[in-house]
Amino acid sequence: MTAARYDITIDQGSDFNLELIVKESGEARDFSRDTSNPGSEKAWGARASYRKNLESETSYTIQAVVTTDTTGKIVLQHNRDHNTSAAAGTYYYDLELYQYDDSTAAQEAFSNNGTAPAEFSVTRLIGGTLTLRREVTR
Repeated sequence: MTAARYDITIDQGSDFNLELIVKESGEARDFSRDTSNPGSEKAWGARASYRKNLESETSYTIQAVVTTDTTGKIVLQHNRDHNTSAAAGTYYYDLELYQYDDSTAAQEAFSNNGTAPAEFSVTRLIGGTLTLRREVTR
């Protein structure tokens, strides 16, 4: 499946929230933790970032929150104090959904030595341009 294109605008100094409902075959995607195979539990996560150009080394994070229920909701959040270091202008962004190892062993490896959990699948959901508008009242 090709990612959808959706352009967004964020005002510097203001909170930004965008709620998305992910559907699969017309039904809301179930983001519940998969515990059907004890010892290899799976959970869902989302990540989003933006860059000035596609090859830029500098990226800025947009918080992406996956609900832990059956509503299929993902919320993109960019708090007013998270966008002060990026200059106003046009950027490129995308949002990815991923399923990862949420077993006890994976959690322990992460807390003990920072080893990131294995990812089982990654899907790019949306992408496009992100316009960051400079605030006047500072």
